Amino acid sequence: MDRNLLLAVSLSVAVYAAWFGFLEKRFNPQPVKPSVSATAGSAASSSIAASGAKAASAPAAASPAPAAAAVKLDAAEADEVQLGDAVAKIHPRGAAIVSFLYPEPLGRVELVHDADQGLFGTFPDLEFKRDVAFKKGIVYTATRADGLKISKEFLPGEGTVLPRVRVVAVNASKRAVDAGAWTLTVGSGLGTIETEKKENEKLQRALALTPAAKGLNGRIETLKEGAHAEAFRWIGIDNRYFLAALLPSPEHFSAPLVSLPPKITLTAKPVSIPPNGSFTWEVPYYLGAKGQTWLSRYGIGLERSIDFGYFAWIGRKMLEALEYLHGLTHNWGWAILALTLILQVLLFPLTWKSLRAAAAMKKLQPEIAKLQQKYADDSAKLSAATMEMYKTKGANPLGGCLPMVLQMPIFIALFNALRNSWELHGAAWIFWIKDLSAKDPYYVLPVVMGGLMFLQSKMNPPAGDPAQQKVMMFMPLIFTFMFMNFPSGLVLYWLTNSLVSTVVQVALKDQLEA
Repeated sequence: MDRNLLLAVSLSVAVYAAWFGFLEKRFNPQPVKPSVSATAGSAASSSIAASGAKAASAPAAASPAPAAAAVKLDAAEADEVQLGDAVAKIHPRGAAIVSFLYPEPLGRVELVHDADQGLFGTFPDLEFKRDVAFKKGIVYTATRADGLKISKEFLPGEGTVLPRVRVVAVNASKRAVDAGAWTLTVGSGLGTIETEKKENEKLQRALALTPAAKGLNGRIETLKEGAHAEAFRWIGIDNRYFLAALLPSPEHFSAPLVSLPPKITLTAKPVSIPPNGSFTWEVPYYLGAKGQTWLSRYGIGLERSIDFGYFAWIGRKMLEALEYLHGLTHNWGWAILALTLILQVLLFPLTWKSLRAAAAMKKLQPEIAKLQQKYADDSAKLSAATMEMYKTKGANPLGGCLPMVLQMPIFIALFNALRNSWELHGAAWIFWIKDLSAKDPYYVLPVVMGGLMFLQSKMNPPAGDPAQQKVMMFMPLIFTFMFMNFPSGLVLYWLTNSLVSTVVQVALKDQLEA
């Protein structure tokens, strides 16, 4: 939907569509095949604890089979548990999450994209059993053929503390045992809401946030298939609305391996566990919606996974402003309207100059028509004479374009904020608008918007070039069809913007024509 905006560049209203289309394709691509590997820097560390326990020995164990995909995980065999606000199912094979029903405004969404592999699977060759003796947390245990006892615990998060997956290996023999290079996987893919499933295959990606360097707070890198991410603050997979991120310790895990469909595989570095000893691995993780408000609270840059496009800093400020206005209005639709009015007030000096320039051009139309008749057969002389007249009269044919050009970053930033921010998903406005992040189901808003644009075009002076006149005549129709599949929140912004501009133009008509 956001890739069909390539229109001819002009200095009229069409600049919006052209520039927006270019920037969407250049700076905000749909990652069908991720193509950038992670860069270097310091890695995020997680809490790792080693603890002593009683043990006996056995021969060193071979690394467990990493091919979790070869084993079909039947959700009917899984235990239903509560993980935070989500209802999850954990399968005995590898203690993998084969279902994760995450609460959302319109119901619950399944975040496990491939139940055959599940999420957070470990030791896929082992059959785990839930240890109900633990009242706090969810614990699964299994014993390997060499006698090494594996305990896997899902620890809840609280406040600014992320939930964790804790794996403890206890040596119950009298000889040292090698824990082996066991794996923990996230993917393949990530589930999403029903309306996004068609696009989800194109939107899914493996990504990592690089460490801060040279005054930058790190950057998001989309990872290639087969890449080993050497340094990152966090690594994970995501789609438009959801994120599964991991923060493994580089001290105890090798560089994560990326595969497609997006899948992250962590491999633990081999550890020799002494007799009567144990070893603990702990991996903080996040699994849920990409809401800027609650992702920011963790202070590790998870909110950077939200794609605000090229003008990301504007998009984040716009969302912050919308959140503030939402706190006052308790309705995202009215917050968008309020933000539009505020922007109109801030941009009024430029709008006034634009209207003055348009009014001046309108007064010159009779003289322009005479020049067109006089130099009908000589376009070079017509251009020279027209420019000389503009210079003499002090008119600027480009003066009316400045406010539109300055609003382009706002338009693009708001588009990405409304399209990719979870806060607006399922947010109703009034009547039939039940989701401001989705298109208007009855196309009322884009049709009304197109009508206002047509009215505005009639109020403005006609373009001197006949070809440009035709373009401007069809522009309201083009915008109407283009906006039909845009988020209704974005159409509401543009509709309000057009309405206020029209009212201002009518109210100031006498002053402009004086």
